[in-house]
Amino acid sequence: MEIMWAPWRGEYIDGTTGYPQPEGCVFCEALTAENDRDRYIIHRGRNAFVIMNLYPYNNGHLLVIPNEHMSRASQMDAETRHEVMDLLMKAEAVLFQVYHPQGVNIGANIGAAAGAGIAQHVHFHVLPRWNADSNFMTTVANTRVIPEALEVTWKKIRDAWDGSKP
Repeated sequence: MEIMWAPWRGEYIDGTTGYPQPEGCVFCEALTAENDRDRYIIHRGRNAFVIMNLYPYNNGHLLVIPNEHMSRASQMDAETRHEVMDLLMKAEAVLFQVYHPQGVNIGANIGAAAGAGIAQHVHFHVLPRWNADSNFMTTVANTRVIPEALEVTWKKIRDAWDGSKP
């Protein structure tokens, strides 16, 4: 049996990541942070915000989230829907600029039965993809390798955010 040592993942497993464990919604809690860097917030808008996924599928995995706590996309008012769509397009542009992926997935899992890990607050995933990102580690060992630290990813994306046009 092959063993891959990843001691930094232990914090995730035992819940001691250093991030405060909110009693309520993790996304609503993130909005209360005074420092965007502390919660990996990329952008705060009037009705929605962009944040990094703390457990990314790939480097650059972003979430676009309405500020208002709601569980379904159909609950967004028109202004929020427009802002969310604009932020999705902006996130796509920034990811192409920063990571030069061969594609981008944009989507949402609405409800736990649809695969939403945080079903109580609707959110949209934006993640860069490459032809070979499902490599042998994923297919054989059921393991993802994320080669870049969250702090590095946040800085790259945050630095590019203001200079990129949707």
